[in-house]
Amino acid sequence: MAVAPEVAATAFADTLQHMFNVAPVGWLQREAGVLAAATGVPVATLNGVWIESLDPDAGLVAAMFDRLDASQLPYCLQVRPGISSEITDQAFARGMQHDHCVPVMVLEDSAQLEDAQKVTGLSIRRLEPSQRAEHIGVAAAAFGSPEELFDQLMTPKLLAGPGVRCYVGDANGQSVTTGVGTTLGAFVGVFNIATLSAHRGRGYGAAMTAHVIYDGLAAGAEWAWLQSSPAGYNVYERLGFRTVELWDCWVLQP
Repeated sequence: MAVAPEVAATAFADTLQHMFNVAPVGWLQREAGVLAAATGVPVATLNGVWIESLDPDAGLVAAMFDRLDASQLPYCLQVRPGISSEITDQAFARGMQHDHCVPVMVLEDSAQLEDAQKVTGLSIRRLEPSQRAEHIGVAAAAFGSPEELFDQLMTPKLLAGPGVRCYVGDANGQSVTTGVGTTLGAFVGVFNIATLSAHRGRGYGAAMTAHVIYDGLAAGAEWAWLQSSPAGYNVYERLGFRTVELWDCWVLQP
């Protein structure tokens, strides 16, 4: 089974809609291949416009930008390659800066997942929503971000949502790695894979990613997707992920 770029794009939008719908503050709008949301968390990539269509309505996108401007939050625009320049021209006119390209990756073959989880001394456990502080502590430290930002988004309500699973991995009595998976029908989305800096290079991130996907497949999913950071890209490739598209990411900091 080869996942087409447009299928991965829809899975991406479906998962964001599913998770942002239970964000504690803000709003979400999705129509005609365009999704916009404001979570209330002051991080650009957690508020914005994500365009799954290659031919979006420019007027609709402009209206979504207006709504985001009114929120006074930092926000992003993420678009698939080949999008009309009319859309990116809007971003430029509003003072947005092209920040980076985001690989959208998919995993269709689970052959590497079992071995990747066999890391000596690492024990992975699923967290209950009430245990979210364990995820927040590891993720914030690993990403170098304030815990308050993760606390605002990773609420008990979000983590109790259908198909959402959160994990930590322990080594030598310390929580060292973490991750989140969201299973929706045929696919599982992978988020917040993070390992404390002093414990990197030991296969913990790969083991966590594999575990998240493995559970999603056991719950009925057939393939996985994620957006990769530069640090995680080679790890995901070794697990069998392939890049289906590079999405341009534009950012506005008010």
